[in-house]
Amino acid sequence: MIEVRRFLNSDPPKLAEIWNSQPLGAHLAQPMTVGSLETYVFAKPYFRPETFLVAVEPDGAVAGMAHVALSRDLSPDATPSGDAFLSMLLVAGHANYDATSDALLDQAEALARESGAAQLITGGAPPLGPFYFGLAGGSHNLGVPSTFEILRSRLVERSYDTIGEYWAMRANIRGFRPSVSRDMMQIRRAYSVEANFNPPPLDWLQSCIYMHFERSQFDLIPKLKSAVAATATFIDLPHYSQLWGVHAAALVSVETLEDGDEAKSSYLLGEALRQLSETGVGRIETQVDKNDLGGYSMLRTLGFDEVYQSIRMAKSL
Repeated sequence: MIEVRRFLNSDPPKLAEIWNSQPLGAHLAQPMTVGSLETYVFAKPYFRPETFLVAVEPDGAVAGMAHVALSRDLSPDATPSGDAFLSMLLVAGHANYDATSDALLDQAEALARESGAAQLITGGAPPLGPFYFGLAGGSHNLGVPSTFEILRSRLVERSYDTIGEYWAMRANIRGFRPSVSRDMMQIRRAYSVEANFNPPPLDWLQSCIYMHFERSQFDLIPKLKSAVAATATFIDLPHYSQLWGVHAAALVSVETLEDGDEAKSSYLLGEALRQLSETGVGRIETQVDKNDLGGYSMLRTLGFDEVYQSIRMAKSL
């Protein structure tokens, strides 16, 4: 009989062991250490031990873990959305996957229901999940990667529905040079791109998510005005850099503040990739909504290729 209990301070070594026992793939950055879990997960201001569930076998062996984030903990100054997020679910290789994952999901759903949440969502709300950025899910921890089929199948059997589908796309940018065209030259004459490697603080939640990572912001600014026309944000991925053997960063957002066209965003990203390449960044990963055909086309033009799919799933409680 699998017992599910709340997190204890003595658990991290066993949790790191389970993390490192998972197959290599897009889902998890490995190797994981107790120090990284402490720094990047348990030290978050909104981490609550009672929402981190640990499955234990009758002989006391730790068999798995499930981490639930409640929206009430993520919005201290705003009205909670009523959603809860299943940020992580892992089962040890020695354990029965179906029995352990069912026991963890039963408790995770009960915890979310008791908190008043209307639904339990895998990962988080775009652009990023509240936990495990830079540790799981590649550039975004938004759902279940296609490389983690065993969990995806388990969620389908438990009546979770698909609420979003994304392409994970990567580009190797060593020596990157943006394309040259008449449109790009016209934008170049009217706009400049300014890099800010120490950008201003973000709101509370995003600051908590990014707090341990280097952030770069690139602004597209009209030469005749000072107002920013578009902004692109990149975050370093040190754990994936170690896994991939190349300095990697995530493209986490592109915001266009002027009416306009994708040509300006494309020009901004091209210049940003060129400048990042010159600082030693060798790989960029991002995720784009499958319904965002314009964004997908722009990324393909800049040399990004699809590497896997990610699916956000949710269950009404």
